[in-house]
Amino acid sequence: GWNAYSSVVSNQRGTLTVNGGAVIEHLGGTDMAYGIDNLTNGKGTSAITTINKATVKSPYRAIRQFLNGVEAKNELYVKAGAVIESTNGNKSIWMQDPSKNANTGKLVVEAGAQLKSNVYLSVTAGSTEWPVEVSIASAALAEGVTVDSSNVPAKYEVVEKNGVWTVAPTPI
Repeated sequence: GWNAYSSVVSNQRGTLTVNGGAVIEHLGGTDMAYGIDNLTNGKGTSAITTINKATVKSPYRAIRQFLNGVEAKNELYVKAGAVIESTNGNKSIWMQDPSKNANTGKLVVEAGAQLKSNVYLSVTAGSTEWPVEVSIASAALAEGVTVDSSNVPAKYEVVEKNGVWTVAPTPI
């Protein structure tokens, strides 16, 4: 049901740092448009992206963190001063498939960052583990913005505690 995929920057096997003043904006024209696609695809890959006081925008999802590798590492850091936004209100950050292939990683959003659209943590249906560290400062979420999730394994929950959103083991 979608016609095309595109991204302005695709970090598939390396380290990407976007520094202050930079604006990465996908203007649309495709159904799956990302400003940055942080992608681990394959065995032993690594993709580490840091947004430092820069802006990332897209009509679909500003940043996709796609953890689709085996023995891979996928990390996304959104530092204070960064602005991340879906211009049509879809999702600012989409973490996709963090437990499908035991792909480890991190999603860290600092309090001084601005997420102007929801964050979406989406796991492959039937997954039983959550090998990814999530730390999203509540103060980074604009008014009305939240952390959404789907298919989080039964023994985990997405929670906000002490001003930080995380994925934690479900209390027994």
